[in-house]
Amino acid sequence: MRSVKVPAAERADPAPSRWRYRWERLWLTPLFRSLIRTGIPSLTVVAVFTWYINDDARVAAILDGWSAFVKEVQNRPEFVVSELQVEGASEELRSDIEEALPIDLPLSQFQLDIENLRALLLDLDPVETAEVRIRTGGVLLLKVTERDPAVAWRRPRAVELLDATGHRVATLDDLSEVGSLPLIAGEGADRQVPEALALIEAAAPIADRLVGLTRVGNRRWDVILTGDRRIALPEEAPAAALDRALAMHAAKDVLNRDVTVVDLRLPHRPVLRLSEPARTELRQIRDLERLSYAERKE
Repeated sequence: MRSVKVPAAERADPAPSRWRYRWERLWLTPLFRSLIRTGIPSLTVVAVFTWYINDDARVAAILDGWSAFVKEVQNRPEFVVSELQVEGASEELRSDIEEALPIDLPLSQFQLDIENLRALLLDLDPVETAEVRIRTGGVLLLKVTERDPAVAWRRPRAVELLDATGHRVATLDDLSEVGSLPLIAGEGADRQVPEALALIEAAAPIADRLVGLTRVGNRRWDVILTGDRRIALPEEAPAAALDRALAMHAAKDVLNRDVTVVDLRLPHRPVLRLSEPARTELRQIRDLERLSYAERKE
């Protein structure tokens, strides 16, 4: 069988057309491919979404549906808190906590502001530290550490219980409720509680006659003792001055004599103030001495 030769003029041209060539060249551009594959579909979706939400009724329906879904999830039984548990608090403080915290159980844990509850706990004077967390089983745990009263600050109309830092713990109406707590008084005494406790500890040898401390002029301390006696301490180094007073008492039994004030405000010159009967007796002795001296001279 003989082959038939096709004329060169009738053969198909293998080269692409001009428009096909331009399209293929354009398709090889990364930006154009990204526009076709991503840009146009994205713009279409945005356009459709914008058209859809451009209706207030549709928007309200969407928001209502989302709110209902969120509420349904939050109110599921596993997220409901139904029990309040308080640890580390006395019965009185527990009552104050239950009264101070705005919690109405049962409540979804998503409606509880843990940080706000902790701040409310720390606002209570007797609370030193507070921890708030949700336990499994729908239990809201409030774990607190109470402040320990260290001194009783006597004021004109009330008695404040203070901890070792001077923070208020409670207010009492009657001094008889203080018990064995040491007493302090005077303006600014609450800001010097650590120093007052150090002085009270230093006064341990005379603890049986110690009544308390009073702040004088918001500058220094007086140690108040039984029998209307006092030790006036200086502004600087009051503990060292109190040690000197105790040494004087150990050597000369000063606090058992007719002395009302042991004044140590001048470091190198202690002054003893006698009681009125002792001063009267001393004046009489001096008068007798002067009279006797005058008679001998004559």
